[in-house]
Amino acid sequence: MAKWSLLKTLSRFSIRKQLFIVYIPIIFLSTLFIGGNLVYDSTLQLRESYQNLAITDSLRVRSIIFEATKNLSNIAQLMSTDTDLRKLLENHYQNEDEALNAINNYQYIDRTLSQDTSIYQLRVYTSNQTIPDYKYFRKIDKAASDSSWVKTAMKRPDVFWQTAPVDGDTTQLNLLTLYKRLPLPLSSEYAILELKLDYNFLRNRINNSAYEDQLFLNGDPLFYSDTLPDLGTAAIMPYEGSVNENYTAFVDTDDHKRVLVASTTLSLGNDTDRLYIYSIDYDASKNLANNLLKWSSVLILVLLTTLLLIMLFANFFAARVSRLQQAVYHASQEDYDFFGNIAGEDEISKISLDFHTIIQRIKANEEAIFQAQLKEQEFLNQQQQMEYNVLASQINPHFLFNTLETIRMTALKNQDREAADSIKLLSKSMRYTLDNEGRKITTLGAELQAIEIYTRIQKMRFGDRVNLETAVEEGIDADHLQILPLLIQPLIENAITHGLEKLTRPGLILLTVSRNNDILRIEVEDNGVGISPEELDALRKRIADNDLEDSHSIGLRNVNNRIRMYYGRHCGLTITSELGVGTTITLFLKPPHM
Repeated sequence: MAKWSLLKTLSRFSIRKQLFIVYIPIIFLSTLFIGGNLVYDSTLQLRESYQNLAITDSLRVRSIIFEATKNLSNIAQLMSTDTDLRKLLENHYQNEDEALNAINNYQYIDRTLSQDTSIYQLRVYTSNQTIPDYKYFRKIDKAASDSSWVKTAMKRPDVFWQTAPVDGDTTQLNLLTLYKRLPLPLSSEYAILELKLDYNFLRNRINNSAYEDQLFLNGDPLFYSDTLPDLGTAAIMPYEGSVNENYTAFVDTDDHKRVLVASTTLSLGNDTDRLYIYSIDYDASKNLANNLLKWSSVLILVLLTTLLLIMLFANFFAARVSRLQQAVYHASQEDYDFFGNIAGEDEISKISLDFHTIIQRIKANEEAIFQAQLKEQEFLNQQQQMEYNVLASQINPHFLFNTLETIRMTALKNQDREAADSIKLLSKSMRYTLDNEGRKITTLGAELQAIEIYTRIQKMRFGDRVNLETAVEEGIDADHLQILPLLIQPLIENAITHGLEKLTRPGLILLTVSRNNDILRIEVEDNGVGISPEELDALRKRIADNDLEDSHSIGLRNVNNRIRMYYGRHCGLTITSELGVGTTITLFLKPPHM
């Protein structure tokens, strides 16, 4: 009733108004809904991409800092157990020459500084007043003994960290500094080791990306920044005393710019000292805004263009219908000369121009109506045939598996066990392929089981030329780890077809599954004929170019495209090979729950 009421209400308006009432809301709402969702999704994905890249850069910096600080800690540990250094610090010398001679004979510090460029300054501070201020040794005077780092070192035996200025430097440059009290159990004296991390060493390793990186210790000002004027100032994002591990946020700077900040932390081997690492992307917010503006402008342009086209078509169509109405009226008055005023080659023009012969062509019109009915019936028959084909396509797999099972039972009945096993393996392989075609996800265990079945089928064909060994790294739960289906089987098939098929010796395929942090590595290695360097370069180029009209290497190209579309551009497929030795294909995946 509501439907007929709506249609009856619409019939009260002219055709022109009906077009506006029906088409404009439908087109506008659908375009706005679909376009709005696309704009939102693209912006969300771009934002997530920027966040992941920024976090990756902060983790890269953390790895550099970890190696540098670990190196200083190792040096401090070695010096704290060095008996020669301990004897030098515990001994009370009769004169300065004797002390200088002992210092010159101690070569460990010289060797360390000549081999390690990460150390800006190494000092050993001692309370032994018979040791002069020479080379790397300094006496602890009254001013030094009142320093916070001396007091802290006297209270704790382990390594601790502070930021300290460079001697004689009036700038804001503070270096990350390690302090450790050196044990002197046989003496009443005490000594403190000071190791300063070189700023240029860090800058040469950190400042090679599009991000600006900032580092500070605990709540102290910055001791490292890619922008030198920022040294000694507060970090771009306030420190709140909490561990912001792999955290991203958009922050407004003092000059009213909105930047993306990714933060991570690094514990320095004790309970008190923690490094905070910020990776700053100054372009992310601007690019997100530009992306939103661009696609929103496209959406508005599409909506306006659609509105204009609808208005033009509605006016044009309504005008022609109106003139056709006048033509029918004149025809009823036997005024056939009026029909010539309607120009054009569409149906309305032809109807108006041919209306004066309607009586003479009744039979022709009936024939045309009959032909239209035949076409309609033919269309219905085609539609029924399509529906039948759909049903048949649904039945065929069941029929196929039932037929294979019947053949298998017949083989068993005839005591042909090998044929029965072959049919059973073929049925399992085909069922896995059909079940997973179109599916988005499966488990690593199911994929490995399907590969085992597929390899057994090929082994029946090729014998000892096909052998498979599978190794899954301990700790990987294959039955619950989810991956895209049908990724590994094309690699096994490629190894057999192009690597092992032409062998005269036993062939072997090694399937290795391992992980590196959140990256899953799947490697398929064969000892086949291998690929020449020229063919390998051409194969890599075909996969990278992704030419849809290229019929070569479709399987590998499809696997690579599926991985990159689902897991991201940083994942994919690599190929290495040596002629006469074999070929290795490696997949890099990033499962969401690795």
